Amino acid sequence: MNNKILITNENNILEEIEIIDFFELEEFKHEYILYTYNEEIDDELISYVSIINEVDSNEYELEEITNQYEFEKVQELIRKEIENLTE
Repeated sequence: MNNKILITNENNILEEIEIIDFFELEEFKHEYILYTYNEEIDDELISYVSIINEVDSNEYELEEITNQYEFEKVQELIRKEIENLTE
């Protein structure tokens, strides 16, 4: 991984995150980002998923996925992608 972007967090502070993947679900008309702060627990990389919104040409903000159905669909897609990678 080597794709990093700046995001504005909920405290209006710029943070750098590392992108794992971008994807869309047509059903919800959102773009999503799978990302990490490069944190590990028990040698496992912690990853996050959010809706991503472009604020400026080089600045983004992340939005929590609050709809449970939407979150489940996003998780389902991520699981399928992981399964495809491990086959």
